[in-house]
Amino acid sequence: MALASQSTRSDRPVLSSRRSQSSLASRGLVVGVAAAAALGGAFWLMRNQASESGEAPAPALSVQGVPSARDASLARLDPTVTATPIAPASARSSALELAMSDAANSARAEIHRENAERALLAETPAAAQNGQTQPATQPAGTTPPASPQPAPAAPQAPVGNGFDGTPTNAPSAGGGAPRHSDSVADALALAATNPIEARAALSQAILSGTLGPIEAKQVSDVLAKLGNELFFTPNFNANDKLFFQYTVQSGDSLERIVRKHKLGCDWRLVARINNIKKPEAIRVGQRLKLPKGPFSAVVSKRDYRVDLCIGAGSERVVFMSLPCGLGKSNGTPVGRFKVRAGSKLLNPEWRNPITGEFFNANDPANPIGEHWLGLEGIEPSNSALLGYGMHGTIEPNSIGQDQSLGCVRLLADDIAIVWETLGDGCEVEIR
Repeated sequence: MALASQSTRSDRPVLSSRRSQSSLASRGLVVGVAAAAALGGAFWLMRNQASESGEAPAPALSVQGVPSARDASLARLDPTVTATPIAPASARSSALELAMSDAANSARAEIHRENAERALLAETPAAAQNGQTQPATQPAGTTPPASPQPAPAAPQAPVGNGFDGTPTNAPSAGGGAPRHSDSVADALALAATNPIEARAALSQAILSGTLGPIEAKQVSDVLAKLGNELFFTPNFNANDKLFFQYTVQSGDSLERIVRKHKLGCDWRLVARINNIKKPEAIRVGQRLKLPKGPFSAVVSKRDYRVDLCIGAGSERVVFMSLPCGLGKSNGTPVGRFKVRAGSKLLNPEWRNPITGEFFNANDPANPIGEHWLGLEGIEPSNSALLGYGMHGTIEPNSIGQDQSLGCVRLLADDIAIVWETLGDGCEVEIR
């Protein structure tokens, strides 16, 4: 019934209602235009005030309740960047101050982004070494820096842990730059609890020829200490495969024991290891600690150091590192040598090959001291060299310097150890 009565009403009230709505819409449009003009004028006035005070126009603010892209980026920043916004100074300029606060936060965000980019650029070289490529964000309007040209590879240092010609540690790219930092640090820390294992690791590192001067000095100092604890002591360690025990028998002497077991060293070294003060007083049944050998030496010209070694190949270890002096004007030759047969002398005579001056045995002015080992080259490049050797000196201040005529000189106590260790035919590498 209600629907039927509505359908039969006159159209006149409807038309009147429509005209009333049109009039209201027109008036609303006029009011809207007026309001827009007022807002525009206010915005123009605020911008002029900002321009007169030297301030940049404030960026447009995001609609309340709808986060803008800038708001989303700020939300991802570190809390310290956005935790201290700039508060409005007064109610009169609240809109302008809010715009300044927004600009300040944007500046903080830009600084944070630049710091992140610098951190990324700092990590890029390390990633490149691992074969990774990380794109770096480049600020708009700037030209990316030119990529640095790779430095040419430096010549590689000699490698090898024996005289068999087979290198056991190839040097890393960079030609002598320290690349064993982690393993060396571990080995140095291991020296206090497992000196035998530490000695093996440190020996391989220093004989590889890839350590820098500072690291090599640190390693050589520890190896010298380990040598005093493991090598120059009568205490026998069953885990040390470089030694064996021998029971003195009737008719034995230290010299005879060395020859019988072909130790390759002088009997004085056995006496030193076993702390024997009177070699003639050894007794039947006495237990001696004997080195298995073979013995060799490596001379580092860069570090002015002689490393005495025992063992062969990958089993070779350094048991003593000693400082040395070298020849003037780089006069000490390099390469592989051996101790010339019959050249080992105690308290020798010597004639200066340049001046012809002669020094008798027992002469305290004899420049070569009381020990001499002659060297002969075993490579085509040095096989013709004669007259070079290893000896003592009466000038201790010359150790660590280039003052000899080309020979390797050591302090009196140190050359005694070298002389006792290296027998005829023992190899000496000068690098």
